[in-house]
Amino acid sequence: MSGSTIINQKRHIGLQKLTALSTLAHSFLGPNKRHKFIHDDESGDSVLVRSCFRLLQHLDLSCSVCQLVSETLRSHQKVYHTGTGCLLFLAGAWGRAALECLHRDVALPHIVSAMSEGLEVCLDACGRSSVFVEDAVCSLAGLEAPDSITLGPRGSKVTPSQTAALAPSSSLPEHPRTGILLNRKQRKIKLTHSRHFCSDETENSIGALLTPSADPKDVDISHLAPGVSHGSEIMKLVVEASRMQSENTGSVGCRGVFDVNKLITCTLSGLSEDCTCVQLGCVVQLSDEQASLVHVLQRQRLNVALINGDLSENYHHLGFTKPANVRLVSHELAVTGRGKEDEWIDKVLTILLKLDVNLVLVHGVANEKMSQQCTEHSVLVIERMKPAILKDFAETTGAVAVSYATQLSRYCVGTGARVSAWRDFSQNGGKTSMAVNVAADHTRLVTAILTSHVPAKLQALDDQFWGCAYRLHHALEDGKLLPGAGELEVQCLHHLHKHMEVRRGQRQDKAADNPYSDTVLQLMADGLMDFTSTVMANSGQCSKMEAWTAISNRLQRLDGCVEAPQCDTAGVGLGSSHGLGDGPAGKIYDNYKVKMEAWRRALDLVLLVLLTDTEIITGMEPEPGEENITTL
Repeated sequence: MSGSTIINQKRHIGLQKLTALSTLAHSFLGPNKRHKFIHDDESGDSVLVRSCFRLLQHLDLSCSVCQLVSETLRSHQKVYHTGTGCLLFLAGAWGRAALECLHRDVALPHIVSAMSEGLEVCLDACGRSSVFVEDAVCSLAGLEAPDSITLGPRGSKVTPSQTAALAPSSSLPEHPRTGILLNRKQRKIKLTHSRHFCSDETENSIGALLTPSADPKDVDISHLAPGVSHGSEIMKLVVEASRMQSENTGSVGCRGVFDVNKLITCTLSGLSEDCTCVQLGCVVQLSDEQASLVHVLQRQRLNVALINGDLSENYHHLGFTKPANVRLVSHELAVTGRGKEDEWIDKVLTILLKLDVNLVLVHGVANEKMSQQCTEHSVLVIERMKPAILKDFAETTGAVAVSYATQLSRYCVGTGARVSAWRDFSQNGGKTSMAVNVAADHTRLVTAILTSHVPAKLQALDDQFWGCAYRLHHALEDGKLLPGAGELEVQCLHHLHKHMEVRRGQRQDKAADNPYSDTVLQLMADGLMDFTSTVMANSGQCSKMEAWTAISNRLQRLDGCVEAPQCDTAGVGLGSSHGLGDGPAGKIYDNYKVKMEAWRRALDLVLLVLLTDTEIITGMEPEPGEENITTL
């Protein structure tokens, strides 16, 4: 075959490693996630993990594909704090689909085109299946929705009479000659140095779909939270934190007041998990040297200084450029016996005492010698404070954050801060002797104190709390939700089947642009079936085979419906013995933007590895539309 490039699918090592790595996600799906215990033989440390992100973080990943997967999960976790299990599982499932396509002699351009088309169909199904947060709250509270209005394409409102007239894929534009679905934008996966695998255009296109239907303050968080808790009891702490924020800002109850940026966590070992609670203010752990100072300061209104950097002599702000061609040839050390650091400490300490500062909050780290000198002069220094904490104290005390302590003046010092001992651990004999609550009047800072007798479990509890907090945050931010418990995936499977039927009907009279479209789409659908059945099986209510059968029966009923099927967020239709919900009180929802972005990144990861393997094997990068690549 002249001009053809031969690809041996057995040499697609990258896809094989991706599918093997994705098996780690199986036990982290569903409400009953199983912990994995990791032990480091060199250091002797141990840790319990319950998410794919943390598991990969603690593994020694040497191959490039594993590092690529880890970077993808890290970037997704950094933004959304949830959904990494879904991302990794689907990346593996669709990676197996791509390998199977290679075994069936499907050309690479056809694989990329059909998989991109399948994702667009699934995202269109997400837009049609989404519900407004207000309607979800009414459903969770057992109330009647304010209006019998559903969501049409891209989240637009349509009447019930118009709903039946909408075909499963009618919103995607069709080619005027072939009638085949076109993507919203041509998907081109290129090898770049980006860590995030999605351009600004992708983020903007998702954001354009999100049009909140009402002010989030009209949403009752106490009713919304159970729907996005995914079975985690820690969501109760998030609801309590929202209530505290509401009360301290003069709002009624916990309706609509929730600021995830005002939340912090404090993990304490040696205490029972029954001691887990939330406290208004910022709870931090202090050393033995600072513990005695807290007892002196805890009944006073303190003057506070905020340092937006490190409290050290050699700290320079971001962007600082050291003067060129400058060389230090002498110093006063030879005369006075004091170094530059000692002089800086004396200067800063003089400024703090002159301004009557009792409390210094530092974003970075504090010089150990400087902290000791401050403690001796009744000035409490607390380091490693998040920017949100400094911002809250600036708003509530009137303090102005500075980059260098030598910049402090009376206009930068705030008033009204206070410290109090939350719990004393000196009797335990540990290095940390006290947990202290630092707060100010009208603060909205809330600390979730997570405790456990097992130190290795603290990180998992912390991740679980932030997962719940950000699921609630994204629900309020997006303004709409997706049905959970596998119901959305069933709707996507239904839309894929309908789309394949339309394609087969069009192919009878017109030349097929992609003769392997049905093959690729069916393999993608099998991946979604595998994901849904795994989630149901991990619920402990059925086996994977029973879940697969229940999904198949549900799809048969949906495919036989003439009208557009309505979603049920409790998994109704999968069978009462197999669904993840248990009636109206058990309805489950997923985040709209989080799920869509997880699916996008999963497919982007698969196509990136596929094209990388191809380029390594053939020494060339296939251009869109090339069909001179043959598989063996």
